[in-house]
Amino acid sequence: MSTSTEEEVGGAVIIAEALVAQGVEYMFGIVGFPVIELGVCAQAVGIKYIGMRNEQAACYAASAVGYLTRRPAVCLVVSGPGMIHALGGMANANENCWPVIVIGGSTDRNQEGCGGFQEFPQVEAARLYSKYAARPDSLSRIPFFIEKAVRTSLYGRPGACYIDIPGDMITATLPRSAVQVYERCPPMPKTLADPSSVSQALALLRQSKCPLVIIGKGSAYGRAENEIREFIAATGLPFLATPMGKGVVSDTSQLCVGAARSKALQEADVILLLGARLNWILHFGLPPRFRSDVKFIQVDLCAEQMGANIRAAVCLLGDIRVVVSQLNMTHRQQDWRFPASAPWWNVLSSRIEQNRQMTEV
Repeated sequence: MSTSTEEEVGGAVIIAEALVAQGVEYMFGIVGFPVIELGVCAQAVGIKYIGMRNEQAACYAASAVGYLTRRPAVCLVVSGPGMIHALGGMANANENCWPVIVIGGSTDRNQEGCGGFQEFPQVEAARLYSKYAARPDSLSRIPFFIEKAVRTSLYGRPGACYIDIPGDMITATLPRSAVQVYERCPPMPKTLADPSSVSQALALLRQSKCPLVIIGKGSAYGRAENEIREFIAATGLPFLATPMGKGVVSDTSQLCVGAARSKALQEADVILLLGARLNWILHFGLPPRFRSDVKFIQVDLCAEQMGANIRAAVCLLGDIRVVVSQLNMTHRQQDWRFPASAPWWNVLSSRIEQNRQMTEV
């Protein structure tokens, strides 16, 4: 009578398969002890591995892929110095709202506090620069932590997440049936702004003598280019883009006033912020760069960001693409357009021409 034994799987395989299950396609890093097996297994299950020369650069690359694809890539690092080098990339991803997962190898669990190889308090260090940092408590629950890290990196304001993997957990094995299975986390639920706030925002823009639309990075990440182009074309409002918001609407548009940026910011009386934060790039929304009585209409998916530095006149909390669709739908019912003959256009056009002449001298 034959007997069959259940398949045993190692920690490296569990991690790699959990990453694939969550839609991870790219991994950047520098392999070494104790993550060599994980790098091999990741490639074996189809993840594209790109070897780098420095962990900080690897983390920058992984976070850039996350921004471009809207699905986090992984930065794989060794313990101690390797993980420390990745902190700069994590901080950059977190501040810039780019999804990325950093997986760091660490000291074997039975060597903690004994002076293990490159031992360092990695989870504690990562918490300063990430949305989520954790170490799995068992092999069987590794997929739980992978799913949570991927979901946390994507939901709300995107950012960095860190998972700490002890070396002995990478090489340990257990029966496959004992491994918890988690399906791919779905895209973040789309939320709509309060309809009354949408109407209020359009009313402010319609009444404005000197309106301005600022297109930020959130518009690009949210893939709201079609909705925003429709809104700009229908309303005839002047607009400019932040550096990471460029390309959502072409700079060659006749409605683009980027060439008169300082003048537009200083004299606009109502400003619609589309996925742009009032941080250093926009001078915190404060005088003398802005009018002291300027009214901001803020579109953002993060409630904590509403009213940052300057209290918004209208808050439109929700997914940028959905909210601009709401603006378009409500605007179609009102059917108004900012007049091309408005004095505000004369002011902006004059400054654009002055700046053009100055650059051609």
